Amino acid sequence: MKIKYRQPYWIKFQWDIKDHPDDQYVTEFNKHANNEFTNFLYSKKFVITSTFKIERSFERDDVSMVYGKPGKPIGLSYNTSTQSAAFEYWITVDGIDEFRYFHMKDVTADDIENGVTITIIRDGDTLVAYKNFIEINRMEMDGEFVQDYKIPELFLGCASPQSYEKKHRYHCEVDYDFFSIIKNVSDIEDVKFVHNSKNEKLINKKYYNNILCLYDFKTINNIGIVYDESKNTNFLEEVPNEFVL
Repeated sequence: MKIKYRQPYWIKFQWDIKDHPDDQYVTEFNKHANNEFTNFLYSKKFVITSTFKIERSFERDDVSMVYGKPGKPIGLSYNTSTQSAAFEYWITVDGIDEFRYFHMKDVTADDIENGVTITIIRDGDTLVAYKNFIEINRMEMDGEFVQDYKIPELFLGCASPQSYEKKHRYHCEVDYDFFSIIKNVSDIEDVKFVHNSKNEKLINKKYYNNILCLYDFKTINNIGIVYDESKNTNFLEEVPNEFVL
């Protein structure tokens, strides 16, 4: 699925589908904010996995965000000028907010152009990066994420679409094949199984209830909502126009 340059998607809500027996119809109204997306970054173990490509012909800012939270941005960025990918974030050290840049070593411009799977794992106070499920880098966090991230929304295709500062929006046209977030997990073999397995094989796994969202972008309804293939019905939807500057 291609996420447009000016119209990113976001994960923010949990949909109530108990009144829809076919589990395939949702409206703009039967949803509520999901606090899981407010708090998962502050657990000592989580995994974010994305399979995507950004072709050279796609519209994008000089620095673009494959996914990210707003405020002091956190997420996976790609810098067109330096042809480098990174997981960017802010931490608080002794009451002072500091920026961190976690370089995705060995992720090349060709990888971004042709398609790549990048996994970010938090394991305690260590961040570990994987390219196609092979470890490529790790670093110590040296602090806790800033409190700015305690908001539910997480964007795909940008970081802060509502920012009045253009340089903070990080818009990006991106073609997604897969995206998932799993809490309380740090084993890359579990992550590979989630990524490569049919959904029905996941139900009996001990970490199934920890899958906050899982999108293969194959099921999209008539108002553009992407279905969550996990149990949590945290569907993706286009960011409303009033949130995009």
